[in-house]
Amino acid sequence: MDEPGRDLDPADWDPRDPVFRHDPIPWYGALRRKAPVFGHQDIGIVLSRYEDIDRVLRDRRFGVATPSPWREVLAAGAPPSMVLLSEHSLLFIDPPAHTRVRGLVAQAFTPRRIEGLRPRVEAMIDTILAGIEDRPGFDVLEEIAWPVPILAVTDLLDVPATDQWLLHEWTHAITAVDELPLELDLLPAAGIAADEFLAYAGDLVDERRRTPGDDLISGLLVAEEDGEQLTRDELLAMIVLILLAGHDTTASLISTALWLLLSHPDQAAEVRRDPSVVPNAVEEVLRYLGPLQVASGGGRWPSEPVSIEGTVIEPGTPVRLLLGSANRDPDQYQDPDRFDIHRTPIRHLAFGRGLHVCLGSALGRLEAQVVVPAVLRRFPDPALVDDGPTWRPSFVVRQLATLPVATGRA
Repeated sequence: MDEPGRDLDPADWDPRDPVFRHDPIPWYGALRRKAPVFGHQDIGIVLSRYEDIDRVLRDRRFGVATPSPWREVLAAGAPPSMVLLSEHSLLFIDPPAHTRVRGLVAQAFTPRRIEGLRPRVEAMIDTILAGIEDRPGFDVLEEIAWPVPILAVTDLLDVPATDQWLLHEWTHAITAVDELPLELDLLPAAGIAADEFLAYAGDLVDERRRTPGDDLISGLLVAEEDGEQLTRDELLAMIVLILLAGHDTTASLISTALWLLLSHPDQAAEVRRDPSVVPNAVEEVLRYLGPLQVASGGGRWPSEPVSIEGTVIEPGTPVRLLLGSANRDPDQYQDPDRFDIHRTPIRHLAFGRGLHVCLGSALGRLEAQVVVPAVLRRFPDPALVDDGPTWRPSFVVRQLATLPVATGRA
């Protein structure tokens, strides 16, 4: 089978092009085949092959901390709140700071704490589905994919559920700046959102110091290793990151999973009747169309000259890793553009790999494994309303803008 994008020329690739953003797969094929190490004037070096991206994710010579002079440019042009997040978030720090912060966070963000959310997520989705089961139709994003992840992460941090839409608005304003090419004109709005988000997180920290509980914030406050604890700025950046990433990408995963399964009714039927196939089905969704199409953290930056596919990448050069392309690489997967919940093995890169592998991957997987089959079981004969999907106009994050579903009920 021919790869998509065989007639496309990487020199013509425009990451801003709405056609590309609607369907990036053909361009991924062209980049992998014709320009696997591609220099784009607006975004840096772009890697598209699985082997190259996997190697860079594991290579300690590539960091996520923004080097000079880019660092000074950001500091001069960005609001202080955005600078704080860029200086202290796990997404933008390298060892030894990353090792210390991640080790402390891991003491509170434990597998036991995450697994403890399972019955609560089950209760959440049951309540939501009970409220919509008699309707003739509903929008998956509005009714399920947005509410469940944000309710789960606010539950994890013991944050009022009534604040969910405020958190949602802040998230969209801040993440809009992370688009490629960078949307610098959105920095002022992002700064306002970051100011408010950090003040909100600061109030939570102060309240938990006075009245600690069994929530994640209280756990982060008492985490200690070799006499070290998280600083206030690290705490605030971590709380913002958990609230921000903990619902946005999971909403993408849940909605995309339901769209793909409803587009493949035979596979949806298997997920509906056989719980044993659910974990692998979620992994195939992550491979086939994961939420992050580009590795998070602002790319990777080499600390010394590094040669990839004969191209020498110099220090200070941003390297963008196309995770979405790697997960469709025919050198890694047989028939990669076929969605198959029985595919094995699935060693996708949707959550990254190496030092900066996604801290919340277990939580995202848990929510998708609970929510997706629950929806399919509650509605045995659902149907997509639109002939084609409507995607948000983003390159970095692959997310449906809407997903109307007909339930088959009057």
